[in-house]
Amino acid sequence: MLIGLLQAVGGYNEPAPTWLPVVVFLVPAVIVVAVLIPALRSRKRSGAAQRQQRRGRQSADTRLGSATEIDDCAPYSTDALLKAMAIKPEDHGPGGGQPHDEGWAGTMLGLKSKISYATVVLEPHVYWGERPCGQVFIRVGPDEKLEGGTMMGTNRHVRQITVLRVAAPVFDLEVRDGRPTATADSDLSIAGALASLSQDEVVWQDLRVHGGADGIVVHRGAITAPGFWIYDLWLAERIAGALTLEALPAARIGPAWKVPYGLGRAFEPSTSA
Repeated sequence: MLIGLLQAVGGYNEPAPTWLPVVVFLVPAVIVVAVLIPALRSRKRSGAAQRQQRRGRQSADTRLGSATEIDDCAPYSTDALLKAMAIKPEDHGPGGGQPHDEGWAGTMLGLKSKISYATVVLEPHVYWGERPCGQVFIRVGPDEKLEGGTMMGTNRHVRQITVLRVAAPVFDLEVRDGRPTATADSDLSIAGALASLSQDEVVWQDLRVHGGADGIVVHRGAITAPGFWIYDLWLAERIAGALTLEALPAARIGPAWKVPYGLGRAFEPSTSA
């Protein structure tokens, strides 16, 4: 780059212009700032998520299987909400022939699990199975666009994606003023299901939801708030229960199952889905 600048101002034999040292300094400075600002934002959001977990309701104060009594999940820590939604108590094993049940969170919810141990190939953790409202599919880690690769240039596609397979009206939710809010073109029935949710910028950070004939898909980033998929599952089941949505016919789902509407790869639903 420096050689190119010298050539542009007349070659090596001409005196360097006074602005050249400034440019030489600014180029790496801009690069550092471009990298540092997103990192600082991520660190700030991660710290906020950790503080929220400490001040939220804890699992010791929560009754197993008490999710139907919860109108707003935001005051709960992820551990407490998991316990409230669970059908089995927390048990880390041994189980399934293994000394430790790495998928213990899914086991609590009555779901099967596949936990990635890969060190080179990018793979997600996956939970799937039947819940009272319908079939559930959860994947945490590299999304379908990154999965199978060996390099990750950005955290953008490291996500937690939750699917509840129910016949839902068409709607989209985004976070406004710290609350999940339906977009203007969404089915009007969805507003009532969200009325009890409180404002919480941390719990609902990055949340996006799309509903339709192939189910409800909730997705967000996984870097700054790992484990927040339990809030997403609660929200999807809350909507399904409030609107008395019917479960879709059982499908063969498992680790390789693809997220509907193209949301396993993109952030907006595919128009062809």
